Amino acid sequence: MKPLFQRLFSIGLGIALIAVPLALPLASQAQTVTNSFNPGDLIKGSLSTVYYFAPNGKRLVFPNEKTYFTWYSDFSTVKTISDTALAAIPLGGNVTYRPGVKLVKITTDPKTYAVDRGGTLRWVTSEQLAAQLYGTNWAHQVDDIPDAFFVNYTRGTDILSVNDFSPSNVTTQTTTIAQDKSIPTNTASVNIVDINTGFVPQITTVKVGTTVTWTNNDPFNNHTVTSNTGVFDSGVLAPTKTFSFTFPTAGSFSYHCSIHPGMQGTINVVNQ
Repeated sequence: MKPLFQRLFSIGLGIALIAVPLALPLASQAQTVTNSFNPGDLIKGSLSTVYYFAPNGKRLVFPNEKTYFTWYSDFSTVKTISDTALAAIPLGGNVTYRPGVKLVKITTDPKTYAVDRGGTLRWVTSEQLAAQLYGTNWAHQVDDIPDAFFVNYTRGTDILSVNDFSPSNVTTQTTTIAQDKSIPTNTASVNIVDINTGFVPQITTVKVGTTVTWTNNDPFNNHTVTSNTGVFDSGVLAPTKTFSFTFPTAGSFSYHCSIHPGMQGTINVVNQ
């Protein structure tokens, strides 16, 4: 049997995000398809590529298993959604290494870098400094990043002393991919796909004060976002148009499309 990451993972290439799926989980390990997922969740479709569902409504792909395991210890929290729902979520780029966790080098570049916030590479200018920052076994903490993924990173200032960079501090201060990408966490997005698929996600949970934006991505039909209890109403949304509403109080807010009543959704709002 292949290792778990080989059965669940695939590789995305650079900004183009070309995924090469590996073997799927065993057929006996049935996966439950959900229509309920939230900003910050890990999601996948019927194939094995895993994505981070960002608060801005986009999905970020993990380019390889090494990147994934700097953020997560296993795949236990990955939610499987329908392929139609997955396709409705726009791609937003690649995930980069969690800051401070590993040292990296580019295949064609002999320098060793620490990873700072936002995929910023900072050259560790000496082996002595690497040992001070990452311990005597620092060389075992170095991962090679293929040239194809270099476009996901930017060059920052060099690290000249231990006072210039603290791996543990930057890791502790960057607990989520949204933080690393500087994506506001007081926002959430819902895609209006079509009459059959409806709202994606259909059910989502956000915190009090979150602004939710619905976008009509159905090229053929107008839709509405209408609260079942009159709390909000978008009016008619033509294709590409958006509607936003900020939820000031906790509660469960069900809504529908008044033009196509079979389209239903729910926003669950929880306290901080």
